[in-house]
Amino acid sequence: MSVFSDLLQNYIHEKKVKVMALAKYCELERSTIYKFINGKREPMSAELVEQIAHFIKLTPQETYQFKEAWKMARIGENDYYIRKSIEHFLSDFPNRSSSSLHNITPHTHENLTISLSDTQNCLLLNSRQALDSAVHHILMDEASRHDGKIALFLQPDYPFLLHLLSTIHPSGTLQIDHIFSLNRTAQFTEAHELHELYYLRNLFPVYMNKLDYRIHCFYTDEASHFKQLSALPYMILTSEYAITCSSDYQMGILYQDPDILQALWNLFHSHQDLCQPAFQTFPIIADDLPSLFQFVAQTRASADQVIIIQPEACILPFLRKNLLEEIFNYDLPGADYILSMADALCTDNMRRVNDGKFIIYFTEYGMNRFLRDGLFEEIPSTFYHSLNIRQRFQILREISRCCHEGSYRLLKKPLNHLSENLRMALCGNTCSLTYQTNSGDHMCFAITEPFILEIFQNFLTNMDPDSYYSPAEAVKIITSMIDQLETL
Repeated sequence: MSVFSDLLQNYIHEKKVKVMALAKYCELERSTIYKFINGKREPMSAELVEQIAHFIKLTPQETYQFKEAWKMARIGENDYYIRKSIEHFLSDFPNRSSSSLHNITPHTHENLTISLSDTQNCLLLNSRQALDSAVHHILMDEASRHDGKIALFLQPDYPFLLHLLSTIHPSGTLQIDHIFSLNRTAQFTEAHELHELYYLRNLFPVYMNKLDYRIHCFYTDEASHFKQLSALPYMILTSEYAITCSSDYQMGILYQDPDILQALWNLFHSHQDLCQPAFQTFPIIADDLPSLFQFVAQTRASADQVIIIQPEACILPFLRKNLLEEIFNYDLPGADYILSMADALCTDNMRRVNDGKFIIYFTEYGMNRFLRDGLFEEIPSTFYHSLNIRQRFQILREISRCCHEGSYRLLKKPLNHLSENLRMALCGNTCSLTYQTNSGDHMCFAITEPFILEIFQNFLTNMDPDSYYSPAEAVKIITSMIDQLETL
């Protein structure tokens, strides 16, 4: 039996469906329907599942659940929840937020006090509220220093701490080293979200704050390991304070004794030496256009196929030399050299499109922004002038052609409203995210951890056809956009 067969069996019983009539409607043998019901076989296609749902007269919500149960039975529970975790990560990727509204500037540390007497070297934190208060104090104290340092030995599942790091604005330099474990096998939260993607989703707001934040990972069976611990396995260390706490963040101990603090720092560094890099982040200098074009060209040079997912369709392949020359900003230093590099990059992208080695997933929402403004996010706005109506017509017709050929794919729910800040590219064995921090700096986040890299590769190279429109449907939507342009 499977989730799908259980659901089908329930619907047939609940709605008093005649199996013979259902088989006749679907043009199948009655024995085939019974195999579906008994979990000995799954329907061969999504169209057949929809046909069954239509005959049973399922509601739209029931039909969705029915199709999802079929997908789970077809690909397996683990793979299904991994794909759903990736969808959640992509659809929940953070947009830029206003620094002036959200960043917290710490007071000078001389004005902060903590309730440890001269005779005390530790303080019991016997509630979540007490722990949060102590964490707030020691992190704000450290952020007020000229050269602060913070060490975290805990899983990225402490919302209060991560929110504080995503909003704090250090007075000077602040280096944050974070050690946490990754699983050797796929493990899921109670909400069926893959732990690794749950952690990444929690951590990206910290990256958006553009702190000197460094991740160090080791492998363990984390899900069972920390449940079995009854001590205080987590550590939060600063220059003057240390906190050890439980894995559910319900209690902890605050230390200020220098010897204890040094011992815990030594322990942290001994674990750090055993860790492996899982991710790499580096800045992309948006104003240094030659370096930017060179970076894009190098990441794609050895890839047999390039797959990109982003809000708007990739415009670069359609910037042929005559159009480039029309929109190019000739006031840029080294304009002729930059123009020649851009032309070479755009020509290479078009070659990949024509060879079927360039797949783009994009959204109607992102294209409507291009339709309205004539701007695209792939290249800094200093490079070009906004496209006029005629030039937008030209680009949309090219996109329509690529949609018809299947290389450009228009996303449906739940990915139809991707963050404006998300651009993911899979180039062979390299998967990277480019995004802007809250302060507007362009950054690249490269995934090097083998398991996470593998699941993104599988997701993008085997995208669920239900997650994007058919070529005919996509062409119809782009044609509607062209019609809109004619009214402007």
